Amino acid sequence: MLRFACALILMACALTSVAQKKRTLVSPTADIDRVISLSETEAHLRFLASDELRGRDTGSPELDIAATYIASEFRRWGVKPVPGAQGYFQPVPLERSAYATVVDVTIGDVTLKNKTDVVLMEGTSTQWKGEVVFVGYGTAEELRNIDVAGKLVLAYLGAPGMSDVMQMFNEADAKGDRMQAQKAAGLIEIVNAPGVPWPALVNFFTRSKVGFASEGGMPRMWMKNSDASAIQKLIETKRTNGNLMIEQPAGNKIPGRNVLGWIEGTDSNLKNEFIALTAHYDHVGIGRKVNNDSIYNGTRDNAVGTTAVLQAARYFAAHPQKRSVLVMTVTAEEQGLLGSRWYADHPVLPLEKIVFNLNCDQAGYNDTTRITLVDFNRTTADEILKSAVATYGLKLEGDPVPEQNLFERSDNFSFAAKGVPAVMFTLGLKSFDGEVNKFYHQPADEVNTISLMYINRYIRSYVLAAYQLLNVPVIPFWKPGDKYEAVGKKLFGK
Repeated sequence: MLRFACALILMACALTSVAQKKRTLVSPTADIDRVISLSETEAHLRFLASDELRGRDTGSPELDIAATYIASEFRRWGVKPVPGAQGYFQPVPLERSAYATVVDVTIGDVTLKNKTDVVLMEGTSTQWKGEVVFVGYGTAEELRNIDVAGKLVLAYLGAPGMSDVMQMFNEADAKGDRMQAQKAAGLIEIVNAPGVPWPALVNFFTRSKVGFASEGGMPRMWMKNSDASAIQKLIETKRTNGNLMIEQPAGNKIPGRNVLGWIEGTDSNLKNEFIALTAHYDHVGIGRKVNNDSIYNGTRDNAVGTTAVLQAARYFAAHPQKRSVLVMTVTAEEQGLLGSRWYADHPVLPLEKIVFNLNCDQAGYNDTTRITLVDFNRTTADEILKSAVATYGLKLEGDPVPEQNLFERSDNFSFAAKGVPAVMFTLGLKSFDGEVNKFYHQPADEVNTISLMYINRYIRSYVLAAYQLLNVPVIPFWKPGDKYEAVGKKLFGK
């Protein structure tokens, strides 16, 4: 009996050995298809987008449950914690705060009224009196010969020649960083963009909001376009005097965690380069009832993206490739890319080691024959990604709604702004039509409203695209002339 049992064990070992040898010889798609099953994809989606997780709102206990679930899956598959993280977590210090009770601004002899003339974007309680300077658009070139230290800065919103409103809004962050680096007392931007309704901006910025825990940052405000004589005189003369008073109630600290791990590459040289596979795992929580449902489950946005990163982690943990992999799901994307912004500013794995970011985010889909890349012609990875998608019978198409500026509204932007080549790999979107808006940030975005077969093909395409990036001899980079090419060259010493 013992001999018979031993014989069976030896036979099983032999068969396992043969099977393992065969798996190393088959195409990567065969292994991807075997590992990334429809049932596994559905299981992740049904948990992450369940009513029990109540829409995974930032700071909620349910989002913490989702984080623990993701970390547990990483641990189960053998994904390693990143040295310097707290296990599989990077804490992100967040707080929920109400709008300021007082925002008083005087420029020359003009007093700007809170909400009527000026709205506070960010900043803490402060009192200031001193010189106000006008700096045009506040570009790096314009600031070269202007000392703004200790001064309140007035500038136009956006940059010269910029007409896209979303680009103007994104430029505001970069401008704020420049002013803070030069120790300005505060920044006020004149919203001179046509078609931007001031009441809508006031409504948006005066709501309770989630942001980084206050560290006494520089006040930043937007001002309604003004014909007041003192403002026009300042624009002409460049300098005047002013006062600023802000009273900001203390915020309530809330938990925030990015979930991350890594898989070591097999090539002695290329393993020092990392491909970052990212997605945000938060959504918008509980909201207005629609058809008697108030839970905004967030299946498409972004349980699908989170599941793609989970499936990629499982596959590459079992099948490591030449380069190393950073798998990360980030928090608070819906609050302004906070999780990815925190990582980009406080990287656990240095950014110069991250040679490409393949980000997974969704608004929804209305074409199951395609996958959308936001955006073509930004990096030299286009042909690699097209090839991966074509393997699964899909077409790779570029951004169909460039006016929405989707590239800079998702977490890939946090990496791109630092120079890391980054793209957004999203479900098939041919327009922002009724089919998309029916589910985008709506309670109807539940698992039973998606095509699981299509979602699984999308995820397999994502993993194959990552596989090819992990093994290509020369990693793709920004295309010549791209707005992030220069900062990318600086980051990587090119």
